[in-house]
Amino acid sequence: MDVRALLRKEALTVRRNAGLFVVVLVLLPAMLTGVTGVYERSIPEDVPVGVVPADDNTSETELAVTRTGVDSFATPVAYDTRAAARDGLAREEVYLVVAVPPDLGTEGADVEFTVVTDRTMVPFEEPANLSVAALDRRLDDALVSDVTVTHDRIGDQRVLTAYLIPVCLVAFVLVYGLVFVPYQVRSERLVLDRLQTTSRLETVLATKIAFYGALTIVPIAVAALVASWMGFDIATLSVFSFVSLILTFVLVAAVGLTVLFAMRLRRLALFANVGLLFALLSLSAVVYPVGFFSPTRKAIARTLPTHYATVTTRSAMLRDAPMALYADYLLWVAGAAVLALGGLVLALGYYRRRQ
Repeated sequence: MDVRALLRKEALTVRRNAGLFVVVLVLLPAMLTGVTGVYERSIPEDVPVGVVPADDNTSETELAVTRTGVDSFATPVAYDTRAAARDGLAREEVYLVVAVPPDLGTEGADVEFTVVTDRTMVPFEEPANLSVAALDRRLDDALVSDVTVTHDRIGDQRVLTAYLIPVCLVAFVLVYGLVFVPYQVRSERLVLDRLQTTSRLETVLATKIAFYGALTIVPIAVAALVASWMGFDIATLSVFSFVSLILTFVLVAAVGLTVLFAMRLRRLALFANVGLLFALLSLSAVVYPVGFFSPTRKAIARTLPTHYATVTTRSAMLRDAPMALYADYLLWVAGAAVLALGGLVLALGYYRRRQ
């Protein structure tokens, strides 16, 4: 065949698989380019920061003045007690906590603000130092009292490698559930057609989700061995870690299979799942705090169950916090998984009707 004939053959291939090429060459780059719109700045200005009274003598006016100072470089979030604020820090509702002392309006009075940060959030360590310095300057300029800002760092000191281990496990589970499992199911599509004569598709897929979910124990154990070999004290094999990661797997596997059967096992569905994977990894704040880049990204992340799955997994492995503190996060992930399984049942019904 000459070059012209070969080019004609490739053009016919493109025409037969027009949908696939539209996704790969048009929609995927458009989505990846569009996602950059949520990264509006490189210096965090919308990170949530807790503001709490240091003691019972702190007035509401003093809290309001402090919130105004915080608002210039972050988003203030009010808490009633320091215990509640520290829980919010552990739950990543906020990433700094400012304890406000009384007597801010007394000229010449020595007042000490305490800013609490969690050393678990390694990527936020340097921005936190900058935020503390910015708060010190703004409060010193705004108040007549003599202001001192003390930085209290809680939690174990972590290096970036240790911080990224739970992040990588979450990313692996997303790839495993959204891409690998649907790929395996699609590769068995001829077998699935035969199995429908003896078993319900719902039963077949439930078995696959359970089987591949159980296999997630292997990469978790491997990560634990590598972390131990590297000398990191990480609770990779805790019950909390397993619950968080397996719930996440069930959620994303159900979503990936829903897309696969809604698109009737077409290869295009795999590319759609890859696009969804990129979107979730970008928008779920798996590495940086919410609000680090833009309020848009913060708002999106707070709606995604994969964001809460990341927080619970990170907390399970790196923070000495009870699982009960994250019960509502786990319930949100579990509820999303149930909804995704319901969507899968509907997609299977559609698939059977269109066969």
